Amino acid sequence: MKPRIRPDPDAVYRGSPAPRSDPARSRARLLDALWGHRAARAARAGLHGTAALLFPVDCVCCRRPDAVVCGSCARALRASCLHPRRVEHRAEALPLDGCLEPMPVVAAGAYEHEVAAVVLAFKNHQMPALGRYLVPPLARAVLASLDTLADRGRPVVLVPVPTRLRARTRRGYFPVGLLLSRLRRARVLPAGVQVAHLLRYRVARQFTSAQKGKGRRARGAVRGTMHAPVTPQLARLAAAGTQVLFVDDVLTTGATLAEAHRALAGSGLRVCGAAVLAATPAPDEKSQVRATR
Repeated sequence: MKPRIRPDPDAVYRGSPAPRSDPARSRARLLDALWGHRAARAARAGLHGTAALLFPVDCVCCRRPDAVVCGSCARALRASCLHPRRVEHRAEALPLDGCLEPMPVVAAGAYEHEVAAVVLAFKNHQMPALGRYLVPPLARAVLASLDTLADRGRPVVLVPVPTRLRARTRRGYFPVGLLLSRLRRARVLPAGVQVAHLLRYRVARQFTSAQKGKGRRARGAVRGTMHAPVTPQLARLAAAGTQVLFVDDVLTTGATLAEAHRALAGSGLRVCGAAVLAATPAPDEKSQVRATR
C-alpha cells in the first residue's frame, strides 16, 4: 500500500502551476519522479547530514538543530496564521474617518511565539530565505483585506510601507518589498491588483532610528517623515480611481500607517485599509498569554 501524500496547502502562495498545454508540464512530472526516487532520497539524506555537520544551524524558534525552522514550529506558525482577523482596535494611533472609526487593518496572526521569532530573524538577522514561511500568511491577510475592505469593481494597488535607507543598507534588502515580489510571482493576486512603491521617507529622515526600536511615546513623533512623490504612475492611478491597501510587517501603535495615510492625502487615491503580517497583542491578551504558560 502506497503512503498517502498530503498536498501542501501553502503551495499555491509560492508559485503557480504550469498550464495543462504547457510542454514543461511533462518535464516537471519527470523531475518529480526523479526527485522522489529511492536513490535520490538516499542522496539527499546524505547531503543533508553532511551539510548539518559542516554548516550547523538551529531552529530560529525552538533552537532544535539541523533546521532553520523545524517541522513542529513550521506547523505551529501555519496554524497561528490560518485565519486573518481585524486588529485596528489594538492600535491607538491609527487615523480616524468621519465616523471616528480607525482605519481597518487585517493581520495574519499575533506577534508572538513562532511568528515573532521568524519575523525577527527574517528582518534583523539577514535571513531572507525565511520569506518562504511568511509569504503564505501575508497572502491570506492580503486576500482577506481585498475581500472585506476593498470595493469590488475598482482597481486596487498594494502600497508597501517604506523602510529607511539606514535599515535597508544594514539588511541588504527591503523585507516587505521582498515578500510582495514573491507574492506577485506566485500569481495569487486577483485581476486588477498591482503593487506600487508610492511612498518614500524624506531625505532628512532617512538615517533616523526605526520605529521598532522606540518606545510607545517616541513612536508618535513620525509626522512629516514620509511623502508621495508626484509621478506619472501616481497620476494614472488617481485618474483610474484606484484604491490603496497598505502592506506592512508588524502593527504596534499604528503611527507608521497613520503617517503613510497622511502622506497620500490629497493624491486622489482612496485608502481602504491595511494588511500586516502580525499585530502585537492587546494588553488584556498579553495577560491571558502569560496566564496560560
